[in-house]
Amino acid sequence: MQNAVSSIFCRHHVVFFISVQAVATDWTPPDNPDLLQILHEARLDMQAKRYESELEKHFWFHENAEQIDESISAVRTSFALYDWVRLGQEYPPAMDELLQVRGGLITKLINEEYDRNAFRDLVSINAVLNEDSKTTEIFKLLDSEQPEAANRAFNFAQPALIKEKEYELYVKYVNPQHDFLRMKHSFESGMLSANNSDSNTSRSDFYINSFRNKAATLVAVLVVNDRELEAAEISTLAKEVLDDPQFHEELEDALAGTVPVPWP
Repeated sequence: MQNAVSSIFCRHHVVFFISVQAVATDWTPPDNPDLLQILHEARLDMQAKRYESELEKHFWFHENAEQIDESISAVRTSFALYDWVRLGQEYPPAMDELLQVRGGLITKLINEEYDRNAFRDLVSINAVLNEDSKTTEIFKLLDSEQPEAANRAFNFAQPALIKEKEYELYVKYVNPQHDFLRMKHSFESGMLSANNSDSNTSRSDFYINSFRNKAATLVAVLVVNDRELEAAEISTLAKEVLDDPQFHEELEDALAGTVPVPWP
């Protein structure tokens, strides 16, 4: 597997290293860091063109934030990474550092037992770099050599597999009835939580859009893999969960084999 991955990433002119060395600047994290404040300061560094200082903050945030506060995970794997990529467009050493971080994750996945967080981070970095094909390539290797690991990684790999139109591989890891019941439970639990929240409108929209996309994707992928009967059953169940004309139209498109773009 190691030789295969090395070949894949050499083809894309990406060199990765077993260890990642942080850049050296005068910045040091405070004793009781305010994580969002550190991100804010990094953005101020960007505006002031203090690129080395900003890079140090991004690297530290990526390596440490989740251990300090697990609730920051979504910010760490989205907004913070997008900021890092923007820095890399202005300051090439920052992009080199991000690619080294990715390389370290790849090495970990190759040489050690499957690590959920490492694969999640790899997927997130590939997503912000618009390089979902690299996620697909790693997932294919897991599929061929570590099927159990691939099964555990599938949830994170789904958007990349859809974007890369790997529908046959995608459906290999689908259990239609089980998957639908899980997304139904997630939707209903989320809506209940949203209805008890002060920001219920935005949260409700999130859960509705997420359910719509996941259900339509499941239906469409079943159709393109010649499993129309199962697709029709899931479509019927989904309409019972969410009685919305636009959603029903999306399901009809899915039954015609139109796979929706991953959301969000």
